[in-house]
Amino acid sequence: MKLAIVTVQRAAAVAYMRWEHYEPDTGIWTIPAKDPQELTEGLMKSGRAFAVRLPVNLRQTINTLPQRCPHVFSFDGHRPIHPETLRRNFMKFGDITTHGFRNTFKTWALHQQPPIDMFLVDRYTDHSLQGLDRHYRRDDMFKERAALGERYMAYVQQEAWNAE
Repeated sequence: MKLAIVTVQRAAAVAYMRWEHYEPDTGIWTIPAKDPQELTEGLMKSGRAFAVRLPVNLRQTINTLPQRCPHVFSFDGHRPIHPETLRRNFMKFGDITTHGFRNTFKTWALHQQPPIDMFLVDRYTDHSLQGLDRHYRRDDMFKERAALGERYMAYVQQEAWNAE
């Protein structure tokens, strides 16, 4: 659940995360592009690979998980959890969806002082660029996204602790 909240990735990408797509030493999780001809679950809907460096605290948590099967998250050590399981766990806390975290993140970014540049926010969420941005803004801002992830993780942790 923490991975879905902080990375704002879709439920399927989180649920079907594979160890082969994750570098424990660097915390880089690369979600491969989805081939429209295949039914492979948990890959990038955008059709392009997407790499994200997980915040240190999140990386440390994931690195402690047992590697019993190809998938990072598994109940039985053979199959990945299902995205619906992730969704249902969130719904135990109210009308919460994993997709809603994308909106929550964007709203949080808008209210920062100074506001976080929306190009960086779109890069963090891997939203498709529109208009001229699509043709001229090709930098994926990996380092800036990693720093933003650390900042967002700190915010999420602070809010979680305040709620307890």
